Amino acid sequence: MSAALVLDFGGPVLLTPFELVADQPGTPAYELLHQRGPLATAEQPDQVWEDLQAGRITERAYWDARAEQWHESGGEEPDIRAMIAHLYDPPRPELVREHARALVRDAREAGRRIGILTNDLRAFHSEEWIERIEIVGDMDVVVDGSVEGHLKPDPRLYELLAERLGVSYAEMVFLDDQRTNIRGAEALGIASVWFDVTDPDTSYAEVRQLLGLPPDGAQHG
Repeated sequence: MSAALVLDFGGPVLLTPFELVADQPGTPAYELLHQRGPLATAEQPDQVWEDLQAGRITERAYWDARAEQWHESGGEEPDIRAMIAHLYDPPRPELVREHARALVRDAREAGRRIGILTNDLRAFHSEEWIERIEIVGDMDVVVDGSVEGHLKPDPRLYELLAERLGVSYAEMVFLDDQRTNIRGAEALGIASVWFDVTDPDTSYAEVRQLLGLPPDGAQHG
């Protein structure tokens, strides 16, 4: 039985920027991110996102490109942190997916260790912002590549997580919305689920099955 739940932060836990712009029509961020990334359509493909998913560029390179476009379209400085902060401030409960809260709660009650494995939490957000997102405090371990000096899918980041959680790779279940990070985890023998932003319920259900948890809501009415 898997002993640890490992979550990427942006996507599986936190709503993506692509979702947050939906209620901001007419803004530079909306023009830049609406129906882009994982929400791109066949009629309006996002080739840069496809390059990211294929491993041809890094996640930071993707967001650097988007930040430059944001600046050119009327945003503030061409800085990734400024662009993300524009969408995520102020910190608020609505930014966190309810199914993620339920998954963390049920994993905790079942005695599973829980960790966040992220590339850019502190690169995007201030310490004050992080402290106000309560689910971060529910984690046993947070490993942040922007602090550690290694980024997924570098094996060292997964190694640090395993060491701090006190589990083996074979005892982990990992959820991430970037296919290149999934490939990196699977190469180490970590059971992994790609988080589909367009179908979160299926992704969470697969993680629950791997962890031996009941379907969402079964324990809590």
